[in-house]
Amino acid sequence: MYVELKDIDKRFGSFQASDGVSFGVAKGKLIGLLGPSGSGKTTILRMIAGLEAPDAGDILIGGKRVNDISAAKRGVGFVFQSYALFRYMSVFDNIAFGLTVQKKERAYIKERVDELIRLTGLSGLEARRPHQLSGGQRQRVAFARALAPNPHLLLLDEPFAAIDAKVRKELRSWLRETIGKVGITSIFVTHDQDEAVEVADEIIITNKGRVEQIGTPTDIYKNPATPFAAEFIGESLIIADYGRLHGFEKLPGFGSAVLRPEFVRVVKPEQEPYPHASQRGTVAEVLFRGNSLELSIDVSGIRLIAYHSLDGDVFQPGDAVSVLIHRLFLLGAREVKKTENASLQNNTAFFI
Repeated sequence: MYVELKDIDKRFGSFQASDGVSFGVAKGKLIGLLGPSGSGKTTILRMIAGLEAPDAGDILIGGKRVNDISAAKRGVGFVFQSYALFRYMSVFDNIAFGLTVQKKERAYIKERVDELIRLTGLSGLEARRPHQLSGGQRQRVAFARALAPNPHLLLLDEPFAAIDAKVRKELRSWLRETIGKVGITSIFVTHDQDEAVEVADEIIITNKGRVEQIGTPTDIYKNPATPFAAEFIGESLIIADYGRLHGFEKLPGFGSAVLRPEFVRVVKPEQEPYPHASQRGTVAEVLFRGNSLELSIDVSGIRLIAYHSLDGDVFQPGDAVSVLIHRLFLLGAREVKKTENASLQNNTAFFI
């Protein structure tokens, strides 16, 4: 592993920001640290960068323990959430700043900055000041500045948080493509699971200062390892009395269940091909979500959420429907059990 954290503890007064955090990052990987506010993800990033010191444990970069090495000597590039650009410097001078501090030759600085300006799509903007740029352009400048000194590791703290939704989506693809071209090991912090799933090679889920799960976006989404991961990833609805749902039996030690909208199929009662596995419900609310409809449905006194195609049957509040639930994640104290509808015999009814 290129980056390793071993049993890292960090407290701020009575707040435990990191509690025995351990994980490794392979060289060249793009890793997402994902978790809610206060979960410890930014503290982890700052400790790797050398901006905070752990109370206990070891941080290794390239096999070398760096706990006592200053941030300036760790070979780490850092992109801040607020960009942290110098207001009175041009784009060129902002990108060149680290190289100037390192007292690099003027010809090398120009060559390196010109290379990064082309890489980040900032050609023609070299003389502009930060206030003359869009949010997306400012973020690219911050990214180029972090890359200028040729760091071995790139850290990004909520890199898209200050950018509007449309530009943020465009920059996700740009960031993944650009980091792939550079080939630099990178770790970014986010609380946006869509961002993590789209950008990261692997995701590290944090909660209350601990690591909940590590894996690829697909693995974590399909196979959450802890109750927190199951609740946090995806559009999750917590159901306490899941034994009232047709095809599911309440199991000892599993007090509640997670139901995702994609685990639910809704059709008109007369169109249900699996009546033995479904149950009747009543549409309570219909919401337009752009590319689909969100149906809120009462089933045996339980309110469920399902997605429905805009091209499908039209449903109105009060309509009787047939509801097929094909999967649940059952939540134990520290474990998750994936269970399928026991009444389903035909696998063609399964869908993801």
